[in-house]
Amino acid sequence: MSVPQTALSPKPTTTRSAPSLSLYLAGVGSVGTALLYQLSELQGDAQRPRLIGACTSTHAAWTPPHPTPGAVKHHLEHGSTLHWPAVLERLIEHAPRPLVFVDATGHPDVADHYTTLLDAGIHVVTPSKLANTRSQQHFDRLHATAAQHNVQYRYETTVGAGLPVVRTVRDLRATGDRIHTIRGAVSGTLTFVFSRMREGDSFSEAVRTAIQKGYAEPDIRDDLSGEDVARKFLILARTAGASIDREDVEVESLVPESLRNLPHLAFRRYVHKANDAWRERAETAASQDAVLQYVGRWTPGSGIRVGVEAVPADSDFGQLEGQDNLFTITTNRYATSPLTIRGPGAGPEVTAAGVLADVLHVAETA
Repeated sequence: MSVPQTALSPKPTTTRSAPSLSLYLAGVGSVGTALLYQLSELQGDAQRPRLIGACTSTHAAWTPPHPTPGAVKHHLEHGSTLHWPAVLERLIEHAPRPLVFVDATGHPDVADHYTTLLDAGIHVVTPSKLANTRSQQHFDRLHATAAQHNVQYRYETTVGAGLPVVRTVRDLRATGDRIHTIRGAVSGTLTFVFSRMREGDSFSEAVRTAIQKGYAEPDIRDDLSGEDVARKFLILARTAGASIDREDVEVESLVPESLRNLPHLAFRRYVHKANDAWRERAETAASQDAVLQYVGRWTPGSGIRVGVEAVPADSDFGQLEGQDNLFTITTNRYATSPLTIRGPGAGPEVTAAGVLADVLHVAETA
């Protein structure tokens, strides 16, 4: 979809400052709300994006006179029923440029609109992994459309939340380095589970603690399946230039076959049935001065594998705790000492900060 010339801001005839970036926010959940507060803290900053509207899964509204986080939420509560064709028409035909669309929903229906927005000359920033983990053809089309219309498609927080992982991989490739391996423990939930097991918890106790602390998805099998780790490595491999689809990824699930089809509350009751198997694996690793960790690995030409590894107990992977993520990247330039990135890999505040960094990058270059 092309944008009529009348929808674009006219080019200035005299030298003056560039127009500020306009921002539309889809999704005002934990990450979207944190982003609103972080935007409000940029008050007076010349680079501060100007919020022009927002939507939830049910309502849409355009900017109130004073778009504080509370005012935006109140405005949305009294806004119109969400109707995506109307929102898209207003963004494409009437919203000021430059314009960035931030998708903080994690909803496939919103990801469906990225190509339309990019085709209309609108930048897209998202922490959602959905669009990037569809087919390789879809991934390529998103990037080609952005390049064709000279807009940016940024997704730094899809891997590692606020950690500069995607950016680092992109920069290594852009500067001509050759990546040999990307290895990482990239699930805060699984890192927590295995760190608790190292401290003496059984597998079921570690799983229940992760649920109680709110570290897991509503159905923790979404974490234990390894699919989240697989999606993150799919994004990293594609960003590094690989052509790879989900069926090419080898994934080890931690969910016992006998418990996969139970209701999730029943799964919690019976997860202790896996304790003996995990104790045996942990004891075998300990006999080799190793511990268990859930690790992903991509090597060009060998594909992606995500699953449990016995790692040296005194290594960075063996000592990883809490919800931290750890990435090591081996390249031509970082051959003897891999490039390492470590830090919190989840949480609304750090994720929102990563999204805001992507937005500000757009503002600097738009």
